[in-house]
Amino acid sequence: HPDANAIKQGLKNSKRTIKEYAEGTRFSSGDYRVNKDIKPGTYVAESDEAFEGCYWSRLNKNGDIIQNNFINRGFRAQVTIRASDYSFSAERCGEWVKQ
Repeated sequence: HPDANAIKQGLKNSKRTIKEYAEGTRFSSGDYRVNKDIKPGTYVAESDEAFEGCYWSRLNKNGDIIQNNFINRGFRAQVTIRASDYSFSAERCGEWVKQ
C-alpha cells in the first residue's frame, strides 16, 4: 500500500504516546500528584495553533503556589516540576511532554 510507511509510523507514535501517559511523562489538563501521577522533570506544551488562557501552577503540600504562569495566547509553554513539589495543575495548555 502506498501509505504503509505513514500508517506504521502513526501506530508507532500512538504506542509511544500511550506508554508516556502510563509512565506519567505525558499528560493534559488536570490536577496531578508529583511522584505519583506524574514524574518530576522539565515539560513542554506545544501547539501548531495558539492556545489561549493556558494556566499552570506548581503547589506545595499545603496547597500554596510555588510557581505559576498564565499565558494569554501562545504556542509553547515550559515548566520544570521538582521532586519536592506536591502537585501540578494545568488548564488549556494542551499536552505536556517530558523533555
